[in-house]
Amino acid sequence: MEESFDALEVIAHTRGKVDMDSVPTGKKLFPLWGWLTVIVYSLVFLLWQLLHQEWCLWLWVAIPAVGIPIMIRFIRKDHLATHMRTREAKLVLNYWIFAACVFGLGGFLFGFTGLYEVVQNPLIALLVGIGAFITGGALRFRPMIIGGLIGAAIGICSFALQGDIWIWQTLAIVACALAALVIPGHLYNKS
Repeated sequence: MEESFDALEVIAHTRGKVDMDSVPTGKKLFPLWGWLTVIVYSLVFLLWQLLHQEWCLWLWVAIPAVGIPIMIRFIRKDHLATHMRTREAKLVLNYWIFAACVFGLGGFLFGFTGLYEVVQNPLIALLVGIGAFITGGALRFRPMIIGGLIGAAIGICSFALQGDIWIWQTLAIVACALAALVIPGHLYNKS
């Protein structure tokens, strides 16, 4: 019986020194990626409307080019303390790593094949919405769950924007980023 008491004491003592977090890399990342997406895709839409040049569509590359160094800085700052990942945090982190690979590889493949007018933008919105929904579920944070559902619905509805109006899909991504990342991210920071 004494051994189990000592084990509980060790667990309680360790629990005070180790930060069990449920946010994979910090609270600032959702607003960071959300605002980067809103700014860049709004710029893509405006420049396309003014110039109709294909290089405008490649501005999405600015999102990871700017976001990754800032994210690394946030993560390093966040991990100065010892962290122990929960199962939910690992699930969320693995999903966002998967989504980032899909966005990056898919963006280049769709861009070079010309499919960005058909599926790339709706898929981005859909994956961001699903990711926010999964993250909100793991965090048990209702505004992120609702924002994720709204973002996924925006992604599904944006498949209807085909033909001459496909460029409006970029504004669907902006709406998705606001609903799924920016607003829930700021609400989560305040909670």
